[in-house]
Amino acid sequence: MSLLGSRADIPGEGAHPLPGKSNYFIGNDPSRWTTEVPQYGQVTFSGVYPGVDLRYYGNQGHLEYDFTVRPGSDWRALEW
Repeated sequence: MSLLGSRADIPGEGAHPLPGKSNYFIGNDPSRWTTEVPQYGQVTFSGVYPGVDLRYYGNQGHLEYDFTVRPGSDWRALEW
């Protein structure tokens, strides 16, 4: 999902740690590989738009998401 006009520099904050880790071995260059990546039941990106947070989470094998719009913020900023 692309969020038009959103902040792309926001790190995700994981919650509800899950067992196990993931490893990403992309290509032949070991400097591009990533190992021991933790798994979470949900990840939140705070401030993707002014006053708007985005939360991803799993629900019975499906990826779902919610936008949280803080009081006084304009929900019309959301574009995708």
